[in-house]
Amino acid sequence: MYFDKISLSNLSNIIPYSWNNKYKITMILFIIWVVFIDNNSFITLYSRYKQINEINKQISFYKVELSKTEEEYKALFNKKTYFEKFVRERYFLKKENEDLFIFSNE
Repeated sequence: MYFDKISLSNLSNIIPYSWNNKYKITMILFIIWVVFIDNNSFITLYSRYKQINEINKQISFYKVELSKTEEEYKALFNKKTYFEKFVRERYFLKKENEDLFIFSNE
């Protein structure tokens, strides 16, 4: 059998010389561990970095939407004409002696 012929002296002939150094092997295993296996691997860190960027984009979007809503809120309660227009457009309310016609684009 093939494995019977292999001894420790012959093992050095099979393994390349660059792999015989225990420090090189340890360093390569450490790099593999850090890049792929560890809970804080570079792959995981990169995916978290992308998630953080996505969340920051959402934060900036919602800040802009919040400022728009705050401006609308201030205008709504400061001007009576704007309040009436807002209620008529959003909730389709009407005055006492008034007919309301709703047109849809279908």
